[in-house]
Amino acid sequence: MPEKTSLERVVDALSFRESDRVPAGPLVCGASRRVLGITYAQWAKKPELTAKSLIQAQKLLGFDGFLLLTDLSVECEAWGQKVDYPMESTPITMAFKGDPLIKTVEDYEKLEWVDAKKATRMKNSVQVASTVAKEKGKEVAIMGFVYGPAGVLSMMRTLEKMSLDLKRNPSAVKKALKVVNDVLLDYTVQQIEAGVHAIVLDVLFASRFIWSRPVYDEFEGQFCVKLSDECHKRNVPVILHNCGNATYFDTMTKWYNPLGISFHYLPDGISSLEELKEKWGKKVVLLGMMDNPNVLYMGDEDLVLRESKKQIDALAAGGGFLLCSGCEFPPNASLLNAKAMVDACKMYNPYKKT
Repeated sequence: MPEKTSLERVVDALSFRESDRVPAGPLVCGASRRVLGITYAQWAKKPELTAKSLIQAQKLLGFDGFLLLTDLSVECEAWGQKVDYPMESTPITMAFKGDPLIKTVEDYEKLEWVDAKKATRMKNSVQVASTVAKEKGKEVAIMGFVYGPAGVLSMMRTLEKMSLDLKRNPSAVKKALKVVNDVLLDYTVQQIEAGVHAIVLDVLFASRFIWSRPVYDEFEGQFCVKLSDECHKRNVPVILHNCGNATYFDTMTKWYNPLGISFHYLPDGISSLEELKEKWGKKVVLLGMMDNPNVLYMGDEDLVLRESKKQIDALAAGGGFLLCSGCEFPPNASLLNAKAMVDACKMYNPYKKT
């Protein structure tokens, strides 16, 4: 079989077809800054450097798809949430350092619609999408990224306080969620128009370790579904990302009808890779699930190769699988471990005809 482009390889996997090999997606985002030799703060604030770093990292490592994630404080900045930019670490909302935008339950009522095109960080992300799409869109898969409305709202309040507010004043929280979601809808469309091939929706709270299924349905599902509906209307694939523990594959597929799910841990009710493949392997494309802290960050190339082979052996048959990191590739991990994932997909090829 002749070698395919990265984009062709990913399309095969997303179509449940066996390709020339399993696609490799180490989800190198913030780590790409180290290829260009810039600080994390520069990478996060300057879209021209973000795009250049991502493109150079793909050229160096050979991965099959871009994930256009900067960090989880991109969207909340639009409402004025302060963000801290460490020199060599992921930007973080100041809500986690004692300075949330939403300081009281009453503050939810103050959130108003904002223009995503004028919000600095969302505008920058769309610029990155446009640049990467123009330079690499014909050969490498490009996935836009949107944090779900509950996640964005928590960046302005903290998850702990927001979860308590669901009981104290659910109507105020829902009003704010609708405001946030309307802006996220605009942001989603802008990324699509910039040329991304798919949209990744981060629906982290659909997890047994965060919210129950009924709470998730009430406080994110009914809002965020508008984002996936818009993607479907435009024939743009929806891929969900949830790196939480015991995720609700059933709830997520019910709401969003995704083409695939990107995940870090086995979903709720599943105890092995084999059971995952049997129950979900023909319903959704599986993107995962390399262990970030223990393998990609703390491990070496040999460990990455062994763990990659284990997952390829269990999940690749029949297509519908991309070997990906369980979350963004650790920004300060060895880039050799990202390359080892790509190497593993070339070395352990269940689709190769002998």
